[in-house]
Amino acid sequence: MNKYCFANQGGECAALIPEKARCRGCRFFKSTARAETDRKHALELIAAKPFEEQEYIAGTYYGGRMPWYEEG
Repeated sequence: MNKYCFANQGGECAALIPEKARCRGCRFFKSTARAETDRKHALELIAAKPFEEQEYIAGTYYGGRMPWYEEG
């Protein structure tokens, strides 16, 4: 497991099923900084959607929370 990958959870891959995890040339590899940048971008895209869609996304994936408004 690449120690710089965002999915490294105590030396185990959190992005893939353990039996399928392959570190060398992994298509899911991202640095922690890149994963954070991508997450913020995804939240910006959600925030740009109509409010009704945001409510649906919040209820389905975030337990009703809207973290795109909680970010600073």
